Amino acid sequence: MDRDKEIIADHLPLEEVMIADIDGIEAPENWLRAAGDDSPEVPPVVIEENRGFSLVGNHRTVWHLKKSGKIMVKCLIVRSIVHVRPAHLLISNCTEEAMLFEGLLRREIVSNRSRLADMLGYSRARITQLLNQLKLPLNIRQKVLLTDEVSEFKLRPLLKFLDDEVKLQAGFKKLMEGKLSGRQMAAFANSDIFEDSSAISDGAEMRKPLEITLDDPGNSIAELEGVFAGDELKKSSTEKNAGAENLNQLTEDTYIIPESDEKPPRPDMSLVLRELGNIREVGWKMRAAEHMLSPLEMEFLEGVSKMRTGLYTESVNILGEIVSDDPDHHLAWFYLGRCSNLTGFLQESEEYLRNAVSRCPDNPDYLVELAIVLEKLKRHSEAEAFYRKSAIIRKAQATGK
Repeated sequence: MDRDKEIIADHLPLEEVMIADIDGIEAPENWLRAAGDDSPEVPPVVIEENRGFSLVGNHRTVWHLKKSGKIMVKCLIVRSIVHVRPAHLLISNCTEEAMLFEGLLRREIVSNRSRLADMLGYSRARITQLLNQLKLPLNIRQKVLLTDEVSEFKLRPLLKFLDDEVKLQAGFKKLMEGKLSGRQMAAFANSDIFEDSSAISDGAEMRKPLEITLDDPGNSIAELEGVFAGDELKKSSTEKNAGAENLNQLTEDTYIIPESDEKPPRPDMSLVLRELGNIREVGWKMRAAEHMLSPLEMEFLEGVSKMRTGLYTESVNILGEIVSDDPDHHLAWFYLGRCSNLTGFLQESEEYLRNAVSRCPDNPDYLVELAIVLEKLKRHSEAEAFYRKSAIIRKAQATGK
């Protein structure tokens, strides 16, 4: 066990609890602790309920003690905000982190997501991203509890398949068996295997798209090109013309609203922003109302306005709510990324911008902003790839080809 966790546990106000009074996700069938694993057990983290306790951290400890026939276990019971940070430090599993957050908010130990974000040094949007894991089916969450090697970033591409059980389970199976990175998982989720549900049956998988996309996992630029579908940096003239023609045919709705959705077309908010100007001065809301925007789009403009007036925390909170309600709002993801870039949260900025680019891969502004962040992170070869890709798209747009 990590020595830091031993030190934390040594000074925690642990209390003995009957295992029978703890309600949590059950261990997978026939689960046993790894042979030869004699490392100290990490104290479970529980939240007190009206009756008994909810297990939110270190399930494997409780599973092992149950298998061993134990009756009692020493736990950290989270009763107030004083216990929040110690409980969070005891948890290494991404699903358990989400379970802790859900329990804190449900029991109103922490008043809201913004307060929780401030306490832990997270952004409001990051809290939302972690909580979204709890939308995954129980069997997937149960398997994620078996390892601390799976991150929320790796699980995130699966959320787009919540309405398709076959694709969801196939994607998770590939993630676990292939030990994919977050970017490889995103590439797999966007590969041809998921274009046709009939291609996935009885556990069968189409390997050909993966062989092309993930041919060299160690080559970061190759990975990025696979994740962010678009024109290759070098093409024949025929391919360039075909790519540009396709680019001209794409519209905002292509990325946002599947044909099966019965939603009205979303207005092009980038054009609305351009017409409204800087939206810093008083009166911009009256001018925005002339565009007959939805409440969500007005809220989006409010988030951008907060950013442009320097109220970055408020902006992140508002835009985080937008992407929570509408994960396909790529412009909101973009401004989340820009805001985080301006405030120096580069890792979060990269995640937000990748969300924007994955939903709208041919927007040169998104590509440039991501390149700037990657350059700040000293990942110069990746940054150069996005700069060059942006230049290709701008040239195609300028020439109308």
